[in-house]
Amino acid sequence: METTVNSVKPKEALTSLDLAVVLKELGRLSGCSVRNVYVPLRDLLVLELRCADDVLNLVAEAGRRLHVCRHIFTTESLGVARQFREFLDGAKLVGVGQLNMERVAVLEFERGERRLRLYVELLPRGVLALVDSDGRVLAVNRSLKVKDREVYPGARYVPPPALTDILKASVEDVAAVAKGFSGNLAQLLVRVFGVPPEVVNEVLDPEVRTAKVVELGVEGVVKYVDRIREFIRMVLETPRPCLIVASGRPVGFLPFTPSRVAEGLEVVGYQSMNQLLEDYFRELSSYEQKQVELLQIKEEEARVSKTLKEAEEDLRKLKEFVDTLSRELELFERYYHIVEETWECCRRAIKECGWGCLERCGPVEGNPAEGLVVIKLPEGLLKLVVYRDLVEQYSDLRSRYTHSVEKYERAKSVVEDLERRLNELAKRRASLESLKVRPRRVSWYSRFLWVETSGGFLAIGGRDASQNEAIVRKYLGPRDIFMHADIHGAAVFVVLTQGREVGERDLHEVATLAASYSKAWKAGLTSVDVFWVYGEQVKLAAPPGQYLPRGSFMVYGQRNYIRGVRLRLGIGVAYYGDTYDIIVGPPELVASRASAWVEIAPGDRSVEEVSKEIRNYLVEKCPDVRGLTVSDVAKLIPGRASIVRRG
Repeated sequence: METTVNSVKPKEALTSLDLAVVLKELGRLSGCSVRNVYVPLRDLLVLELRCADDVLNLVAEAGRRLHVCRHIFTTESLGVARQFREFLDGAKLVGVGQLNMERVAVLEFERGERRLRLYVELLPRGVLALVDSDGRVLAVNRSLKVKDREVYPGARYVPPPALTDILKASVEDVAAVAKGFSGNLAQLLVRVFGVPPEVVNEVLDPEVRTAKVVELGVEGVVKYVDRIREFIRMVLETPRPCLIVASGRPVGFLPFTPSRVAEGLEVVGYQSMNQLLEDYFRELSSYEQKQVELLQIKEEEARVSKTLKEAEEDLRKLKEFVDTLSRELELFERYYHIVEETWECCRRAIKECGWGCLERCGPVEGNPAEGLVVIKLPEGLLKLVVYRDLVEQYSDLRSRYTHSVEKYERAKSVVEDLERRLNELAKRRASLESLKVRPRRVSWYSRFLWVETSGGFLAIGGRDASQNEAIVRKYLGPRDIFMHADIHGAAVFVVLTQGREVGERDLHEVATLAASYSKAWKAGLTSVDVFWVYGEQVKLAAPPGQYLPRGSFMVYGQRNYIRGVRLRLGIGVAYYGDTYDIIVGPPELVASRASAWVEIAPGDRSVEEVSKEIRNYLVEKCPDVRGLTVSDVAKLIPGRASIVRRG
């Protein structure tokens, strides 16, 4: 049987069979709720799902993939995310399905009384369309207008044109499509039934695949369709996902183990298709990102190389000019007396009897048109202007030589700078070629501000009033610690104690965040008091007859104060196995855990300016976290700031 996988060109999208196996695994997500929605790229939708005690990301990329992953490269989103978030935030996933054996997945959600469907189209020019129970499009990643359908908000959703479902096709159906088909069997299976080419290659021998349908006849076509159908059902019943690797780089994936692969390729088995796809697309995204950056470097190398060649040519010409001036200057100085006598003789001769009398002054040639005389000296020629003072001409030659040497040195410096730049680019290219980009770690608390204290306590804080309320409502236990800056307008921080005693050091570490993420930062203060109480002292409801604004709480009993907490934050990159995260906390704590970090304080620079500088510094120090964005950093900066130190 012929090799099933014979190319090292990376596979870019799921087939209908891949999707069917993925959806079978995704059935376990029924009951999970959407906690957040991200759209990092126009065709990429990420649903953050809360599933019992776990948090997962459901990644849907139009024309390419659908799978669950634990880690995503960034939570930065385009504006279209708001459209999806408006309808999906808090919705419960209640079902997953597939349109026949098409490359279209259907995810069903419930939100209150409303039922929604998310269509994930994995075929070329596919879209991500959220549809209501009446079939109207509520949100779409991008509007689509083609010959057979239009998809845009407000329109009735029309799926892509359907192929014949091979699992449901009757003998009559097969006979109908085979009749008059002019191509071979492989073309019929792929174009009419949508069978993935790798399945055709795995099941059928080369001579069968290339046989003309008219030659096989209806009976022969039905026989091979049954064989393909039997194989697909076997894969759906007992999938054996595997990764195809070439030279250490994933280049493909299958929901079954191929009988053979091309030389130089390796098959790596997986228990889960979703885990396989997370690993594959993480590596492929890293690879593609590197290719883009490598292309940019190569383009810059070409520009610098071209500029260098031009600069080297300019330098060569300048060198020739400087050498010429140097020789003339040397002749002038070495034979000055001869030059002076000859020049005086020429001036008298021209004055007395014209340019024809120059021969009496020795080896001299004249140029009346330009008023020049050329004196032939033992080591070369020297041009002089008859009507200009000789000393003045010498001074002018000396000056031109000096300025030319300076110009030459500047040009030489430019060439050296360009050579250095070219070497730097070559080193960057070599470094990038060997670099693997890490994904960012995502945990259930990633959407909040958070810190892990020296004593191992997790503390979470609200980014806004709604998160403050959610933290107190969902996570604050009776013996957990509620912490807040003693100022109106601040983040709530909750230390999850799990019944353990929290030490003074841990309290001070969390207090640094509580103080910094308050209005004290924007007010330009250097310190502020922070208080803490136990969770049982905090109530969400106001006393009778009173009103509590959103994000506000009633605190009863004695408050414990930590006085004069300095407003300082450390922001850095920390590694967690094969992933990374951006951490924030007291500068000393962050410095002890991060591979690269900065310390910030209230200042006069904008959040955007500081975020950009911090991001560039962290990526420069940790190149494998280049998925880190300016937005990721900006979310951790309380207001206008200054960078105090780096490490």
